[in-house]
Amino acid sequence: MRPGAGALADLDRTLTGLRLLPGGPRWADPSTWHITLAFLGEVADPRVDPVAAEVGRAVAAAGPAAGRPFRLRLAGAGTFPARGAPRVLWAGVTGAGAEVDAAAERLGRLARAVRRAARAAGVPVERRPYRPHLTLGRWRPADAADRAVADPLTGYAGPPFDVAEILLIRSHLGPQPRYEHLLAWPLGPGG
Repeated sequence: MRPGAGALADLDRTLTGLRLLPGGPRWADPSTWHITLAFLGEVADPRVDPVAAEVGRAVAAAGPAAGRPFRLRLAGAGTFPARGAPRVLWAGVTGAGAEVDAAAERLGRLARAVRRAARAAGVPVERRPYRPHLTLGRWRPADAADRAVADPLTGYAGPPFDVAEILLIRSHLGPQPRYEHLLAWPLGPGG
């Protein structure tokens, strides 16, 4: 899923000075920012349609509020892994609006449903606990990484945004990663 334009612009402005700090990551282009529900790794073309069918069913059935948009916000930051040399700088994701806890729980239910759907379609999914986040940048093993770059973001709380659709995205990784939107499942009326 992709946060709203206002939320992405606010975070992008917040990072302006941090991007100049030594020891920071190789920053991801804001046009590629998204929140992953489940990372599926390499999926062969013949498996994409079965995965998409299972994910579509899972999104539709992911709880009583499955057909309605819900509100989230980008908030806080950290690094993966939490100990040792950092590899990923991330912004956190939390519920927003009148139903903060319900929105966060709904996000977790969607992530679990998408993981089960991928497994049902024969695609292995890592078993780590789901930690909703948006990847801001990555360090390479040879980088002089400094996890303190996340410190100014620990109190960050961006504007709320509505999650109105779930996307199936194919990652094309490499020196210039790009992300291809294959399908979308709307969460609003008629979705």
